Amino acid sequence: MADNGLSALENVAKAAYWEATIAAFFIPNAWSMVAIIYQAQSNPGQLWDAADEWYEVKQRLVAADKEVTAQLKALSERDWSGEDRDAFDKKLHDYQNQIRLSYAFAVAVHLMLKIMAMLIAMFIMMMWAFATIIFIYAMIILVLWGLMAVPVLNTWATAALSSVRAQATVITGQLYMILKSAAAGLETFGKGAAATLGGLMAIDVTGQMLTGNTAAYADFGQAAVNSLDDVAKGHLALLEQKLTGQFMKGKRLGGADLGAIGKYKFPAAKIPKNARPWFEKIGGVKGAFDVGVPGAEEGTYPAGGSPTVTRPVTGLGEKYGDPFVTRTDALPPS
Repeated sequence: MADNGLSALENVAKAAYWEATIAAFFIPNAWSMVAIIYQAQSNPGQLWDAADEWYEVKQRLVAADKEVTAQLKALSERDWSGEDRDAFDKKLHDYQNQIRLSYAFAVAVHLMLKIMAMLIAMFIMMMWAFATIIFIYAMIILVLWGLMAVPVLNTWATAALSSVRAQATVITGQLYMILKSAAAGLETFGKGAAATLGGLMAIDVTGQMLTGNTAAYADFGQAAVNSLDDVAKGHLALLEQKLTGQFMKGKRLGGADLGAIGKYKFPAAKIPKNARPWFEKIGGVKGAFDVGVPGAEEGTYPAGGSPTVTRPVTGLGEKYGDPFVTRTDALPPS
């Protein structure tokens, strides 16, 4: 799949994290913003490419539908009629209905992925802009610290530093609230899209079964079984990511924010106030290893891309193109 412009935003998201993290060492209330930026690391270009693949699937289904229609019209009743012809027509009509169900699902996935890619792209640009603003404030604070060492400028620099710090704290708090609301909206849309696609998938599989594709449930079940390891690794990485985010926020560890494993819920513990700055900084440094360096070659350690502690586990296993995927994918990898 050809690279698209949205793929560049992966490095923009990484840059936003580094800017915000550096700024947080000078503006302490920025750590909550850092946590949001950390957990929002993504590559919308991959979603866009996936949407394009679903569009290609849709196009193939359209071509198949036209071919079935052509077959139905190819033979007139005068050339062939009777029970065999009726059975033949019914079989093709059932097949056409299966194609159209899959077509509807492919269109829905294509549109959802495109919308999500655009929303994530806009969110990344927002968090980069906000991170840049607080980074500039942090650099001004750093310069004023340096000027305080100059005797003739000490009094002025001290007063200016106090004023800039106060302004930076207020601005950072305001930007955090905006970013928090945007992140919540994006998460809500994502959950709604996932629920919608889940419902459409159930309709598709059921419709396939009712129109004669008796292998639909078996394929669906096999796909679910084959993805269990990836789902488990994804949950493990997400758990580490959420815990790292809690370190950055510096308020509490565990609890409902980490989710649950079945009926088990993680216990919660408040972080003592005098220890919070240390937890925030540890989370920020650890997050830098997770996120990686902007522009680093993909696949190398500096590129990051996943939580560091669980990476040896989450990086194991077969990649895209295992035997089941190769057999069932409408667009097998070239």
